[in-house]
Amino acid sequence: MLKQVRRALAVAFVFSGCVNILMLATPLYTLQVFQSVVPLGSLETLLLLTLITAAAILASALIEMARDTVLLRAALWLDHELGAHMLENGLRLGVPAHDLRADQRALEQIKTFVASGAVGPLFDAPWIPIFLLALVVLNPMLGIVAASAAALLLLAILASGRLTARPQAESAKAGERSGQLWRTAASNGLAVGALGLTRGLSRHWEQANRAHVAASYSLGKRASFARAFARAVRIGSQIAVYGVGAWLVIRGEVEPGVLVASAILLARALAPLEQLVHGVRQARAALVAYRRLKALPADAVVPGISDAGADVVGDIALVDVTFYHPTRRVPALRGISLQLAPGECLGIVGPNGSGKSTLAALLAGALGPTSGAADLDGIAIAKWQRGDGPPPIGYMPDDPVLIEGSVHDNIARFSDASLVSVAQAAMRAGVHDILHKLAQGYDTSVGAGGSGLALRERRAVALARALHGAPRWVVLDEPELGLDGASLKRLGGVLADMKAAGVGLVIATQDPRLLALTDTIVVLNGGQVQTLAPAGEFARASTARRAEAQTHAGLH
Repeated sequence: MLKQVRRALAVAFVFSGCVNILMLATPLYTLQVFQSVVPLGSLETLLLLTLITAAAILASALIEMARDTVLLRAALWLDHELGAHMLENGLRLGVPAHDLRADQRALEQIKTFVASGAVGPLFDAPWIPIFLLALVVLNPMLGIVAASAAALLLLAILASGRLTARPQAESAKAGERSGQLWRTAASNGLAVGALGLTRGLSRHWEQANRAHVAASYSLGKRASFARAFARAVRIGSQIAVYGVGAWLVIRGEVEPGVLVASAILLARALAPLEQLVHGVRQARAALVAYRRLKALPADAVVPGISDAGADVVGDIALVDVTFYHPTRRVPALRGISLQLAPGECLGIVGPNGSGKSTLAALLAGALGPTSGAADLDGIAIAKWQRGDGPPPIGYMPDDPVLIEGSVHDNIARFSDASLVSVAQAAMRAGVHDILHKLAQGYDTSVGAGGSGLALRERRAVALARALHGAPRWVVLDEPELGLDGASLKRLGGVLADMKAAGVGLVIATQDPRLLALTDTIVVLNGGQVQTLAPAGEFARASTARRAEAQTHAGLH
């Protein structure tokens, strides 16, 4: 995709060359008027020269419009095509959220730079020697003045890049942090107020934004100095050309038309350099963004999965799995090995912080092991889950993840699934009555993060989504959260029916009514397997421990 855009940039560069060559028509017209038309007094010659120059200017304008259109279409095409590819590929590979956001910002910088006029001076700059050479042809003294001014502007560009590099990076980093704090506060405004965080969060944002303000102030001052210097060089060079040109006219070395033509050539030669002084920050940011996009990971390779999941046998194997959360020194899971047969029901129990949710996420493919292997039928679970068809493992995390759209979209995973298939998934999950009673049923809008729905409704959508597409396994993390007795009983019936239909279940829970459905129970403690036993044996051991505790309490 980047190569295709480079080809578009090459076309735009050729167009820029045509525009710059055609711009020579104006100084040539001036020379001919003073050297041919005025001495001869020929109106026919004046008319012909005017028509030729007007045609050149019109052609230049049309070519410039074509160049800008090519750049605009290339930028928007890249934003649409590469953006979709980056998001899909990043999600398939499990790229961390902050990296995905950084990739999106890089793509936005490239799009803005290419689509805006900032890229124009870069394309015009290589043609500057033509105008400098034309000035030398008119008179070497005029060429020296113009070349000196161009050299000074080039130094200004280099100095501007060095002076603004550090404060630009600091300003961007601090601005991103303060912006994130603002978005967090705004999206949770009611809760922030109720929790008494209003004053403290405002101060916290002010401290973060202070760094952004300081870096932006330093950046603005340095950029202003570079712009003022460039403007002074341009104005000074124009005065110098007029002065030297007038001196040469007085000496009789050049015609008066040369004076006017040299001023036009100088302005055209220096314009791209002065614009580059203003746009050096954008150009540098675009270059950094381009390098980031060039370094994107290779395309994810996913196995082919049929729509019905017929290719999936359902054997799950965890071999010596260890997992570290990015911000933790201690592993959340360590040395976990499990073998799950198709249709088996596994319960995961343990105290808070023991790694239940992490193990459930690994079994669902939401996380990949730091070391070891978590496979389904010999292929990494994460790859199966990110395949082209419906995932073979349905997953309901403890915090439902809903995307802005509709209830139907979220259950169908934003595919083209029919309403019947969505409703059937909700019926299998036992939540059809909940969703059907919404204001617009399955067409009810879901806001960002599930806003607009109650917790009970969000969990109903998440459970129906986990069952949509006839998965071979279903992983549920704390499914009893927010359920009353009747709802929990109904959920137990749903899970029993799924188990009877041969669907494998993984339930991370502390509720004994759900654990009664399991075949095997794994007890986690400190991220390690403390006990792995059949459910009946675990139940007998738990009963014995409770009896012993009651006896011990009675003796005291």
